Amino acid sequence: MKDFISPEKIKEIRERASILEVVSDFVSLKKSGKNYLGLCPFHAERTPSFTVNEEKGIFHCFGCGAGGNVFNFLMRLNNSSFPEAVKTLAQRYGISLPMRELSAAEKIRRSFQENLFAINELACKFYHRLLISEKEGEEGRRYLAKRGISPEIIELCRLGFAPSAWDSLVGFLKEQGIPLKNAQTLGLIIPRQEGRDGEGETGYYDRFRSRIIFPIFTVGGRVCGFGGRIVDDSTSAADQYVPKYINSPESPIYRKGQVLYGLHIAQKAIREQGRALIVEGYMDLLSLFQEGIRNVVASLGTALTSAQVNLLSRYTEEAILIFDADEGGQKATQRSLDLFLQEGLSVKIASLPPGFDPDSYIRQEKRKGLEEVITKALPLMEYLLGEAIRRHGIATVEGKVRVLREVMPAWQQLKDPLEQNLYVELMANKLGLKESQIRSQLKEPAKPEAIGAESLPARSGPAHERVLLQLMLSKSSLMPQIERLLREERFENPRFQKLAQEIVLFWKNQKEFEIHNFLDQLEDEEARDLVSELLLTEESITEPERMLRDCWRRFCFHRLQKEIKRVDEEIRHRIQEGKSGGGDVSGMKELLLRKQRLLQEQKKWAQESIDQFITPAN
Repeated sequence: MKDFISPEKIKEIRERASILEVVSDFVSLKKSGKNYLGLCPFHAERTPSFTVNEEKGIFHCFGCGAGGNVFNFLMRLNNSSFPEAVKTLAQRYGISLPMRELSAAEKIRRSFQENLFAINELACKFYHRLLISEKEGEEGRRYLAKRGISPEIIELCRLGFAPSAWDSLVGFLKEQGIPLKNAQTLGLIIPRQEGRDGEGETGYYDRFRSRIIFPIFTVGGRVCGFGGRIVDDSTSAADQYVPKYINSPESPIYRKGQVLYGLHIAQKAIREQGRALIVEGYMDLLSLFQEGIRNVVASLGTALTSAQVNLLSRYTEEAILIFDADEGGQKATQRSLDLFLQEGLSVKIASLPPGFDPDSYIRQEKRKGLEEVITKALPLMEYLLGEAIRRHGIATVEGKVRVLREVMPAWQQLKDPLEQNLYVELMANKLGLKESQIRSQLKEPAKPEAIGAESLPARSGPAHERVLLQLMLSKSSLMPQIERLLREERFENPRFQKLAQEIVLFWKNQKEFEIHNFLDQLEDEEARDLVSELLLTEESITEPERMLRDCWRRFCFHRLQKEIKRVDEEIRHRIQEGKSGGGDVSGMKELLLRKQRLLQEQKKWAQESIDQFITPAN
């Protein structure tokens, strides 16, 4: 296994490679102060928000959130792994890249996740080979040909076939020396109820049998899970215990609600066309691919999640939903719409004729027919208004009231005042009401509570938490004190908490903290994005010790305020129980004493110096 690149060689390549030169090959950049700005290559935008800082060697897009160093840029752009990005830069800058064999200890230290990805890749190759070239795959080849799926699409999406035998994959994995317990973790195989096989080991059988296999990929093109569809629909109809589709269970490398099927292929077309089409199922996507429509992703047959919408927002600012025309598809559409409002992603809804899904419609009407449906897609508010009118009618006052109340929550989430006003005009025309009548019922959206919150990035958290993370990233000499603080306090923002844990773990393992080494080893793409954002929005840190003291004080104040609030709520609850005659107020004295102690502790933090708390113990 000759794929080890020494840390010294990685550092040499990073120091030789200019992030400005590399990014400029793909993005037109203009100088703006200390930074360079351009249009982001990872999502469609009209106003430049993609920022490169040559001094710090990082990039960050304040539109979609993508960020990192020069290696991370190439990884995201080319869907490549870290070693592949390193090799690309080494070749560009004429740097020799000697490889050496990994030691046994180094192989063992390889991450558990990497082993799981490797097993999925083996399984994908096994299923794919059976489909395209083995006798056992003939049934699958006939089915896909019947559905109009060409060999080119089969190769592009790496489709496969699972034979009817109970242990085909089990036998293959054994031959490859794969620990079957790991394959069980991925859900590829299932333990037999009878327990042991003939050799006294745990017995297993294949999860997928007699099914077309759809490998599910990460954005970077790695196999994280699988879906399987039966090839004989009559089997499922006759036997309710045989589902038409089954999917991999969630595992350490697969979270269904965080993956979009086909995005690893579609992302380039989505960026180029400035919008993404969203369908529900595997076959919907394959049929659109077959007709040359490539800016499409699938939600894996379930309602969209906020994580999926957030993921898509990195690549585009507009989405078009094309769900089934039946009641289930309409409900899935309704459940998804609020997520787009929350993420600020513009969405339209394309309505298919009754009885059709995207797969059946495009096979009958071809690309031209579907494109006509897409051109008639309605913006979110118009769709919601139309659906509400269809359900409640507007012939009566009661119907108009119900329609207005149904669309009110969505209207309140619109961020653009002009858009809000235009929809008030539209609603007035549709409902036959005066604009003043509608405005009197529509409440203004809540304003941000914190001063300056509107100017902060959407992914912002409390200011003191952001500052503390910036200190962790730029002032490693303070890490002993910060690590001590974090033993007692937690970040309110879960993304911040996760990144802080990664930083502390890296610092403890390395006994130092160098930002680019940290970025190189950070596997979580979202965490890398956050690091680049923090570094590029970093305020001038002229008095780091004072800033740390302020952060510590704010953490303590915030925790005490939350505890005081909880005690106040308990006191109010006890008082109400006492008034109703059904409560026990015997614990009221203890609650009041607890609140007094909390207030005294809060006062102490406000009045006393906290130097003693942040000075490292000898």
